[in-house]
Amino acid sequence: MKTNHDKIENSLIYIPDISGYTTFLNSTEISHSKHIVEELLETILSANEIGLVLSEIEGDALLMYRRGKAPTCQELLSQIQKMYINFHAHLKKYETQRICSCGACIAATDLELKFVTHYGELAETVINNRPGLFGPAVIAAHRLLKNKVDSESYGLFSSELMSACPSWFKLNELAWGETSHLEEEYDFGKVIYSFLELEKLKERVPEPEPEDFSIPNATKKIFETEGVVEAPIEITFNVLSDYYFRSEFVVGQLANDMQNHKIFQHGSIHRCLLGKSVPDPVFVTHDFNFNKKKITFVESDKINSISVVWILQAIDKDSTHITHSSFMKPHFLKGILFSLFMKKNVTKDWDNSWPILKEYCKKLATENKVHPNSIVLPKEVKQMTND
Repeated sequence: MKTNHDKIENSLIYIPDISGYTTFLNSTEISHSKHIVEELLETILSANEIGLVLSEIEGDALLMYRRGKAPTCQELLSQIQKMYINFHAHLKKYETQRICSCGACIAATDLELKFVTHYGELAETVINNRPGLFGPAVIAAHRLLKNKVDSESYGLFSSELMSACPSWFKLNELAWGETSHLEEEYDFGKVIYSFLELEKLKERVPEPEPEDFSIPNATKKIFETEGVVEAPIEITFNVLSDYYFRSEFVVGQLANDMQNHKIFQHGSIHRCLLGKSVPDPVFVTHDFNFNKKKITFVESDKINSISVVWILQAIDKDSTHITHSSFMKPHFLKGILFSLFMKKNVTKDWDNSWPILKEYCKKLATENKVHPNSIVLPKEVKQMTND
């Protein structure tokens, strides 16, 4: 095993850690909880404003550092505030946009965020070409994650950090709440630290702004196709809502990829890869409506001014009628061009697509299986499948 160490240098160790992660992960759907945590960690990273370097992702935490002089009190408090507010703004927006009712999606808003900060000696180490951090400061920072603070949301500052920059004497003046002080005995010795609860920062988390993804006046129907699938509405919806799977049954699509959210929701964006000379269309999904026997949603491509309306109607608990309709703004020339040069090919592709979709959904229903990428629908829809 080949190892190598760079010079030891005083550095800031900065660990944002998601509180409640273990309970969240163990008691909910693993795939959705994984996607939610990934998006939250990405949100934290994107709020990095003080030149922090990511060393490692440790499940629910990020091990970050910055070489050189210690940050000022104001600098670090501002960084913590930025990450905390962005974290909770993301959760608020997710709660307004989600359509899935699984345990992970519902429990996401219970997640919290805490920060452990320390200052001391560390070096970068490389073991078998994998970089990492090495030194007593790293050990101390990880030990500080296990502390006596009776809160799920706080910023913790070691005495080594606070004594490394004179501005930390102003912590009580600059902080948004009362600070407290504790000391603990670890296997390497005594550690003194101060901490500040973050709950009051929630007052500064902005409310999500409603987003309208619809295309005004897209009322001219240019294409419609429909079919009956011998599978419950819930199974049918899960298959249709899986962007990555679309190319498995929609003839003419080489692939689809998701541009933002990994869990299907209001505002999800996907791109259809067609392999043609024209730009690949990009659709945003919106305007979901769930009734006991009916599901509707819209996919809009604003560049090409096309809206696709999906309607899933439960015929009974074992079969679903699907309507797929395309609309655009009334435009005489575009309408003529579509009818002359595109409609015939689109119709042919869908005539060949329906048998593939029907066979797959029927197979899932017959074998009592679920589609791998599943959305748990609202109770009123689930009740329909059980009636």
